[in-house]
Amino acid sequence: MERETKHWLLLVIGLLAWFGVITDFTTAINKDLAAGLTVGNTFIRLLGYFTILTNLFVALVATTCALLPNSRWGRVFSSPKVFGCAVTSIVFVGIIFHLLLSDIYNPDGIKAVANYLNHYITPMAMLTYWLAFPTKQPMPVSTPFYWGIYPLLYAVYIAIRGELLGKYPYFFLDVSTLGYPQALLNGVGLFLVVAAIGFVVRAGVHYTSRRQNLVVEN
Repeated sequence: MERETKHWLLLVIGLLAWFGVITDFTTAINKDLAAGLTVGNTFIRLLGYFTILTNLFVALVATTCALLPNSRWGRVFSSPKVFGCAVTSIVFVGIIFHLLLSDIYNPDGIKAVANYLNHYITPMAMLTYWLAFPTKQPMPVSTPFYWGIYPLLYAVYIAIRGELLGKYPYFFLDVSTLGYPQALLNGVGLFLVVAAIGFVVRAGVHYTSRRQNLVVEN
């Protein structure tokens, strides 16, 4: 029964993430085509956003774990290092958007639905799943630092991408405005924030796992 519940919850989470990302791409493509731009331009622009990349990450992990749990990739994605990274990163997306970007990005219509899915519903759903069904695999204390490697690599990617395109998706990583020292400092700060969130996420899993074990023993 629990296995079926986990299967369907993961599948729903994956579909929500796919819907949010596909909606963003669809509306952006329509807008760009109307403006005389190409579909390639849309993909280049959207694939610069951490929100889009992380929701794609979550969609891929959740749907693979739901539909192909016993496959090679299903086992890889369900491991604490990968699944925990997806959880921590998407929670980071929600927190950073709410604190830094929600006041300057207020879409309407179907874009508002996608925005709410990408920044609130999917992060909360992933975190809830992670806590409701805690992993039984060991997680060393250093694990949250591994989870922080993904956003750190993203910061490097954005720096290289910015040099090539002259555009940056987020003001706090905009080298052209801030300069490399400040942008690098901000990148390190984001890594530390992700690691901090990771420690909280890891602690939550250990807490819920102990609670479940106590219930079973009693």
